[in-house]
Amino acid sequence: MTMPVVQTTDPGMQAAATEFAAKTQEFTGHLRSVNSEMATLQASWRGDASNSFNQAMDNWERSFQNIINQLINMMDVMGVTTTGYRAAEDEASQTARNFGAALPGI
Repeated sequence: MTMPVVQTTDPGMQAAATEFAAKTQEFTGHLRSVNSEMATLQASWRGDASNSFNQAMDNWERSFQNIINQLINMMDVMGVTTTGYRAAEDEASQTARNFGAALPGI
């Protein structure tokens, strides 16, 4: 699997946020699929082995959900960072224009 190039430029930050969003959707779909299969299995499998397996799957589900939650958190962070980066870039551009206007003959 080829990893996308992530940059700290505004488009790079947007690309990273888009990648996090895509993986969040993909992983959430996988989690739903596993939960559906588990529901089918739990409907017919009883006993100690079933209980142990269910406990292990509950632990796995919590861990996988944590990964999804961290991706969502990264999307939030990337969105804030992207917004902050854009605002800082706009401010720097405006400051440069103001300097240019204040200096005659340049």
